Amino acid sequence: MEVFPEALAEEFLRVARQLRRETQRRIAPLGLNLHQSRALRVIAGAGPLRPSELAEHLGIVARSATDAVAGLVAGGFVVRDTDPADRRAHLLAISPEGSRALAEVDRVRTEVGAELFGTLGAEDRATLAALLARLGGGAP
Repeated sequence: MEVFPEALAEEFLRVARQLRRETQRRIAPLGLNLHQSRALRVIAGAGPLRPSELAEHLGIVARSATDAVAGLVAGGFVVRDTDPADRRAHLLAISPEGSRALAEVDRVRTEVGAELFGTLGAEDRATLAALLARLGGGAP
């Protein structure tokens, strides 16, 4: 049976949506959405950083980063301080609450991934990982 590339693309998107939807459902009680959780991860790893640097790391426009940051600051996940090098600019840093929330997001992501991909045997998971890495241009 021949499988056409467009059918594979559709199935891939369906699975990706399933992962996103379930992850979003489970992190919503934390007061975060997926976009904010991604921004929080960057701030935790690269911070303190300016909102423009956050946008660059995320590959999004500054306005989108501003929206995510506003929610993160309002939720107490991120602290916005004046940049000592330029008093007109701000630096973003993760707060203790943000660190706790990020740990929970990581737990949820692991759980959702295990539930979805745990239905595959170890050999199938290894094959899928290798194929996805090849398609994405990375190493498995």
